[in-house]
Order: sequence, then C-alpha cells, then structure tokens
Amino acid sequence: MEFVCKVGTASGQVLTQTERADSEADVRLRLGAQGYYIFSVRSKELLKTRLSFRRRSKVRMDDFVIFNQQFLTLSKSGLPLQNSLELLARQARSRELGVALESVRSGVRSGDLLSDAFEATGRFPKIYGAIVRAGERSGSLDKVLAQYLSYQKISRNFRKKILAAMIYPSFLIFFLIILISFVVSFIVPRFAELYSDLQIKLPHLTQMTIAFSLGARHWALEILLVLILAALGLRTAWKSIEVRMAWDRVKFRLPLAGALLLKFSVAEFARSLGTLLQGGLPVIEALETAQASITSPLIAKAVEDAKREVTGGRSLGASLRSTGIFPATALDMIEVGEATGALPAMLESVAEFYEEDVNIDLSALVALVDPVMISAVAVVVAFILVAFYLPLFSLYAQVP
Repeated sequence: MEFVCKVGTASGQVLTQTERADSEADVRLRLGAQGYYIFSVRSKELLKTRLSFRRRSKVRMDDFVIFNQQFLTLSKSGLPLQNSLELLARQARSRELGVALESVRSGVRSGDLLSDAFEATGRFPKIYGAIVRAGERSGSLDKVLAQYLSYQKISRNFRKKILAAMIYPSFLIFFLIILISFVVSFIVPRFAELYSDLQIKLPHLTQMTIAFSLGARHWALEILLVLILAALGLRTAWKSIEVRMAWDRVKFRLPLAGALLLKFSVAEFARSLGTLLQGGLPVIEALETAQASITSPLIAKAVEDAKREVTGGRSLGASLRSTGIFPATALDMIEVGEATGALPAMLESVAEFYEEDVNIDLSALVALVDPVMISAVAVVVAFILVAFYLPLFSLYAQVP
C-alpha cells in the first residue's frame, strides 16, 4: 500500500512524501527510525476515495476562466508549480475551486503528473486534462494554456450571446403563462358569477370559455400532479442515451430552430477539436477528447463512428461525411484543411464561420419570435374581451 506522509526534519523543514508499506504502523515505525517528526500518515487509496466522493460538485465556468488566466500568468512568471497551485487555491473564487486545486496540489506533490491530478478531481472538463497533458509532452505548457484560455473565452462569450438573445422571448412566454393563469383563476369565475346572477343566455363562445376555466380550477391539483409526474418521467427518461439521441434527431429537423441547433453543435465540435490539435494531441486522441466535450449525443456518436474509421486509415473529412450528420460546407473546409496540412487552423475557421452563422440566424429568429409572442398575448386578451363582453352587448340590446 502507498501512504502520503507529512513529516518534519530536525532542522524544522516540513516535507510531504509517499511511502510504501503493509500498514500505517509500519510507515510510522520506519519514519520514526529515520529521525522524522510525523505529522500525518494517510492512505493514498483513502484519499482517492474521498476525492471521488466529492466529484459531483463541478467548478463554475466563470471561476474556471479566471483561474486559467491567473494560472497562465503565474506559469509565465517562472513561479514553481507547487507555489502557483498553493497561491491559486488560497485565492480561489469559490469553495469548489479551492477544494479542487488543493486536491491537484496534493496529487502533484505525491508525484502525479499535473494533467493526471486535474483529471483525478473530476471537477474540471475532460478536455482540460488532455490539453495540459499535450503541453507536458511538448514542453510548451504556457503556449497550450494560452490557446485553451482563448478557446474558453470565445466559447463562453458565444454561449452568453445565445442566452442573452433568449431572455426576452422567455420573458414573453412566462408573461403569457401568467396572464392565462390569472384570467382562468380570477377573471373568468367573476364574470361567470355575474352572468349567473343576471340569468341571461350566454353565447357558445362564452359558455365554452367559462366551462374550460371552471374545469381547470376544479382539476387544478390533478393537473399540477400530472405535470409534476410528467416532469419527473422526462427527467428519468433523459438519463437514457437512446432518448436523448432520439430528441436530437427530432430537434435537428425542426423548422428554423433545427438548422441553428445543428450549426451550434458543429461549431462546438470544430472549436474543441481545433484547440486540441493546436495543443499537439494526435488526431485519434483529440477526437476522443472532443467527443467527451460535445453536448449533443447524436454528434458525439457521429464523432465516435468517425474516430473508428480514422483509426482504420481513412481521412477525417471522409469519415465525418459518412456519418451523414455534418453540413457539407464544414466537411469541404475540413477536407481542404487536411489536404493543405492546416487542419487545426481550418477547424478554427469552421468554428468561426458557424458561430457567426448562428449569431445571424439567432438574431433573425428572435426578431421573428418577438412579434409572434406579442401577437399571441394580443389574441388571448382579444379573445377574453370578446367572450365576456358579447353577453353585455346582448343584454344592452334587450333593454327597452
């Protein structure tokens, strides 16, 4: 067994080292015989178990970007790695990041490679461990970290643009749901009481609206329970890769939004693969890591199929084309990049092309959604006004 030991020397120096022994007692006996002051002796397996128990808490992307900027700066300054990690762990912007960096520092101190220590935490993206490993192998960690930081900033800004563009349509949808709920819960029942007291014959439109509203109020708890059960069922089904792939096939065929979602996934893949190749990773390993970082399971499956064909000696462009998923423009650009020996740069161009395309399409889609949602709100309001003022007009006509 391996034990991580924190000991002190007679001169006052504190050391952390790894010892092999059959038990903790043997380690303490050996270190004591060597004249060390023993502060702690912990099983390496136990440390890894505790670490894996904490893996669920991921580091926030904003904190991760700032950490990478600081890590790159310290790395360029020539500060020793242990000191850099200690300083960054102390200044971490969140508890999750601080705990993760302490774990990385402990792993490096125990003799692990920096890339292995990052991967062992389970709190960082898999692509990050691969990028750091590429920097370690090539001896140009600073350059690789700079490339990854640029990738992070571009991807983060791209996602924030998409989220910002969806805020207003989401607000309109939320407002429409609140409006309908308010009308069904408060407005319609009061009109129903008024017309019941007046004992007048109601038009069919008004009768249908009142019946729907009263029925919705009567079955409100049951409807809410069904919605909750449906949400739980969908959440459970979403864990199945088959269900998620089926949804991907549907969403990529949606009118207007389908093409936009596909372009987003292609840009995400091209950006990840291009960054990994620029870091010096071989194509097969880069494809494997890029596959793990793709959010779309259908695209990830296509990349996995392409990886098998590339392993068999086929070109990347031809392998991706055989999947039938990727757009022709992206495939043509990738094939040109392979032919000219500039595949990483061409993948960056593919990502930029589709990111710009997504921005344009998203702006057009949001511009279309806004009037549609406003029209929907107007239709709901107009329907309510017509349904409940028609009886008043009829009553007014009956007055001599």
